[in-house]
Amino acid sequence: STKQTSCLSYSETPGYVGFANLPNQVHRKSVKKGFEFTLMVVGESGLGKSTLINSLFLTDLYPERVIPGAAA
Repeated sequence: STKQTSCLSYSETPGYVGFANLPNQVHRKSVKKGFEFTLMVVGESGLGKSTLINSLFLTDLYPERVIPGAAA
């Protein structure tokens, strides 16, 4: 009988725990549980800050936003 040996790298081994696999473990855990984060976008009016955020998250964050007019 011939003896077969399998050659698996650590990244392919499903049960491997270690520093090299830590980013993957954190990513899987975050996606599974969900997460919150704070994002601050700063700039002058009219530069496209809201448009950028709406594009990144595929949503309209301020659907009923009213832009006030200039006071006389």
